[in-house]
Formats: sequence, structure tokens, C-alpha cells
Amino acid sequence: MRGGRIWLAIASSLLVVPLSWGLCFGGQDTWRVEGIPSALKQGDVFRIRLSANGGGVPSGDFQGKEIAFYPHEDGRGYEALMGVDLECPAGIYRLNITVEKGSSVSSRMFQIEVVKAFFGVQKITLPRELVHLDPDSLKRVKEEKRRIEVLWAVRTENRRWHGEFLAPVEGRINAFFGVRRILNGQRRGRHNGIDIKAPRGKKVLCPNDGRVVMVDEFFFGGKTVVVDHGQQLFSFYMHLDRIAVRMNQEVRKGNLIGTVGATGRATGPHLHWGVYLNGARVDPLSLMEAVTKDMKVIGLVRKRKYIGEKRKKRTKNGENLGQWGKTLD
Repeated sequence: MRGGRIWLAIASSLLVVPLSWGLCFGGQDTWRVEGIPSALKQGDVFRIRLSANGGGVPSGDFQGKEIAFYPHEDGRGYEALMGVDLECPAGIYRLNITVEKGSSVSSRMFQIEVVKAFFGVQKITLPRELVHLDPDSLKRVKEEKRRIEVLWAVRTENRRWHGEFLAPVEGRINAFFGVRRILNGQRRGRHNGIDIKAPRGKKVLCPNDGRVVMVDEFFFGGKTVVVDHGQQLFSFYMHLDRIAVRMNQEVRKGNLIGTVGATGRATGPHLHWGVYLNGARVDPLSLMEAVTKDMKVIGLVRKRKYIGEKRKKRTKNGENLGQWGKTLD
């Protein structure tokens, strides 16, 4: 959504202190757990890795939800992505990991602190009819919300995504994840994605492999596409001007999803990009950071200002111009 002013925007970055633990079966079979953070902020994503000298199958849960492990690409262990919901209460949460090998079972419990994030406030002025809904519009919004919430609960066992997640479009972020919206002076919910300002008609590309599980037009989100990346990882794209995919279509990293628009409740062209991980609303930038090893990408993501590519030219007032050299390939 374009418009408004961000009065406060404190970036949400991982407070990660990597830890390593051994899960032992005895003998030479030892599992090592890496990447467990000591603390997280609301909306953060983190990745853990289990490496082993011997065989075995891992399982576990975090905040009472099953962890979806997948084999590491080097064939020497397993990894898993986990996230903390946007409004998860601050506190200490348990991460339980179990490894089974034949009749042997080894388990370990880790404690992870979730701390409150200060996302900021964004004040926006909109036409009255887009804030104070009539009965028919309100009924439509409730039904759309119900349909999409059912989708987040769908579990696809096979992981479709691989490697790094790319930015779906190049542009300046003008609404951060988690920011509190004040619409026409009324306090509303938190922003469950990021808004990327870009010209109408600019291509929106799929950040990673997946399958299209929703193509629709919503009251608030306008023309919308949802991609299932497997193992309860979903990404969604709103306010599109044109949709270039169909239901159940398999998409690959870099495939065209649609074009930037201003459909739905929007005051100007932009892309709303959101991510759900195991039912949790998480920051797309935190997801990008969790699965990349490219320090240029990590540095760009942590700046929380502009994603997609790195500028070569700037005007005196800081507006970005010119050609771009890609950093997310």
C-alpha cells in the first residue's frame, strides 16, 4: 500500500548465537545440531542443521508444531526451517528434537527465547469506503479471510523449494513487516508482509520453486497469487495488475507470476509480498536471510530499505535512479 509515513521502523534481525550439541546413540553414531538461536524476535525465521556420523531419522516440534526436516543437499544430514509468528507472545519456548535409529531413540530439548519486536507505526489516509466497510463488503472480507486461513493449514510433505529465495521484484520497501497501521486515525492490525514500491506493469517473479494453490481477486489484496513451496511454506503476492499463472501450475524460481499493480485496497502500484511458515506469519526478508550464504544479500536485506538489486546511481535527494547490477542471482 502506498501513502502514509513511517514514524518508526526498527529492523527485526535475528539475535542468533549458533550452538552445537551432540545427540549420541553410543559408539560412533553422533548427531550434531547447529544453528539453534538463543533468542528470536517476532516474525523471525531460523534454520537448523543436524549432521551425523551414522544414520537415523530426525523429528521434533517447536511451539507445539511439528518440524518438517528435509535432507541436506550434501547428503550428510538434515535441515529444517522454523519461524516465529508476528504476534507470538514474548517468552521461553521449547524446541524438541528426536532421532530414531532402529530401536534406539535419542532426544534433546532446547529453550529459545522470543522477545518482543518494535515494528513501528504507519499512518495512512484512505477513502472512507475502504476503511468503513458496508455490510456486503464486510461479509466478503470475512469469507475471503476464512478461505485463505484454511489454505495455511494444508501440509505438503515434499519440499519444492531449493537454494536461496530471490526478491520477487526490484523496488524500495515503503511498508515494513509488522508495522502497525493507523488508517484514517483508527488503529488497525499489523502488516503481515512487506510492500515493495515499483512501477505498474513491472514483472513479479517467483522467488523459488513451488505450486500455485490460489489465484483470486480479494477486496483488500486485489489480484492475488499464493504459491505452496512445500512443508507448509507459502508465499503470496497481492495487488497485481495482471496474473500470469493458473491454479495448480508448477512454477520455478524466476518464473513470471504477474505484474505490479494497484488492485484491491491500494493507493498506488506496489507489490505486497508475504510468507507463512508452518502457520506463522513471518518476515520475507528474514526468510531470505535464513537460507542464503551470500553476504552481499544479507547486507542488503539487513538494510531493510531496497531489495532486488544494487543501485549504481543516486540523485542528490536520495531517490534511486539508473541501471542495476544484480546481487540476488
